[in-house]
Amino acid sequence: MPVRRVHRWWVLVVLSGALAIIALDNTVLNVALPTLQEDLGATTSQLQWVVDAYSVLFAGTLLLAGSLGDRFGRRRALVIGLAVFGSASFAAGFATDALTLTAFRALMGIGGAFIMPSTLSILAQVFTEPRERVQAIGIWSAVAGAAVGVGPIIGGLLVEYVSWHAIFWINPPLCALGIVAALAIVPESRDPSRPKLDPVGALLSAVGLIALVVTVIELPDSGIEALTVTSAVAAVVFLGAFVWWERRVERPLLPMSLFRERPFTISIVCVALVYGALIGVMFFLPQFLQLVQGRTPLESGVAMLPGAAGLLVASLLSPAVAARIGARWTVVLGLALVTTGMAAAAFLTRDSAYPLVGASLGLMGLGLGLVLPQATNGILASVPRERSGLGSAVNDGMSELGGSLGVAILGSLLALGYRNGIEEQVTAAGDAIATIPPDVVDAVRESLAAGVLAVGRLPYDEAGPIREAAGGAFVSGMTTALLVAAAIVAVGTVLAWRMFPSRVEQVPE
Repeated sequence: MPVRRVHRWWVLVVLSGALAIIALDNTVLNVALPTLQEDLGATTSQLQWVVDAYSVLFAGTLLLAGSLGDRFGRRRALVIGLAVFGSASFAAGFATDALTLTAFRALMGIGGAFIMPSTLSILAQVFTEPRERVQAIGIWSAVAGAAVGVGPIIGGLLVEYVSWHAIFWINPPLCALGIVAALAIVPESRDPSRPKLDPVGALLSAVGLIALVVTVIELPDSGIEALTVTSAVAAVVFLGAFVWWERRVERPLLPMSLFRERPFTISIVCVALVYGALIGVMFFLPQFLQLVQGRTPLESGVAMLPGAAGLLVASLLSPAVAARIGARWTVVLGLALVTTGMAAAAFLTRDSAYPLVGASLGLMGLGLGLVLPQATNGILASVPRERSGLGSAVNDGMSELGGSLGVAILGSLLALGYRNGIEEQVTAAGDAIATIPPDVVDAVRESLAAGVLAVGRLPYDEAGPIREAAGGAFVSGMTTALLVAAAIVAVGTVLAWRMFPSRVEQVPE
């Protein structure tokens, strides 16, 4: 149903607020990772799963959630998502071990899978004029950027002055407020054709995506063994079966014909790349600031502000920039800035002054802000407006899958680099660490976080050499991860230059 001009901007406020809850939760958690590792006794792989369980279940459920929203009502899907997300978050605050926390994070991912595509698909229904739609998407992205910036600060305050449990207890009241606002302000909408569901496609895609991320996370630690071989084979089989099924079913969950549309394909590549860069860097940079440079959780949260500020400003400016230089060059410029920011961050050392950290984050934030509104609009414009739930689910699925793989790949590269580097650092330290207890050295060899806990039990003056060795190994692994990430985004820059359209047009109904 049509929405009055003034009213639709209030709808955007509610939708952006619901999105902010998800963005806030992801970055609140990042600054708590070192504390979680200490309190729960979690390994690096378990920490990755605390982050990735949300993303994997989010991505695996998104296509079905978007389809359910199109069929039964997008506002209804939003309200259900907020209820599930808030309830699971409340329960997560009571977790006493990494496995329990991971399980509730997975349930939060299912709730998020109903929230995020609903906000974007309702936005596409409310803002039908192309120029207004891209402006609304820019604001939608900017609010997410602001939440990304506020999240680490709130997380730092809660971890430092309350506990890590409290970071999960801020979500339930926000979700309750979002439910009330959605019911009062947001109009209901659905696809009038009432499309059939595709549960087989949903199952195949979910299992395939989960198996893919399991393989990426576990391969560096476990090598080629039963688990990794099984998960790799399952990923190939189930994702291959998903493609086969979607090409034959009457009403596919994800029509494969969309991938023949160049704007659609390059847009999802860009979304996956920038979210992979963002979430991957946000996974280990707070650890660098806290465990290597010795900052508090609050200080590391504040230190992340330049990235969020850049994302906020550039998201608001992206529509105007695209109107002047075209969507293609806006995306190319954004990806180039992300590449430059990552390459600059690769020069960080244990003693780097904060301006280099801030400048690197600022460049990445500016680049992300330029890319996201244009790429998101490219995906939404590639599907008929009545199937906006599908377009939104694809956009959000690629963002979460990109983020999940970013954490998995960059986290694995970091872990490999650390393990290789720590042996070199320990050997180079020689007699300087001869007096360090062997169990402390073994803990440092396992991971930086485990080493920090063990080293913390030693007198500060005696622990200097082993602390420096661990910090040097972490920086070595982080440098490798950042250079690989910069190279991947650079390839995406070239692809965008060759393939992204100068203007994005809505496909006919």
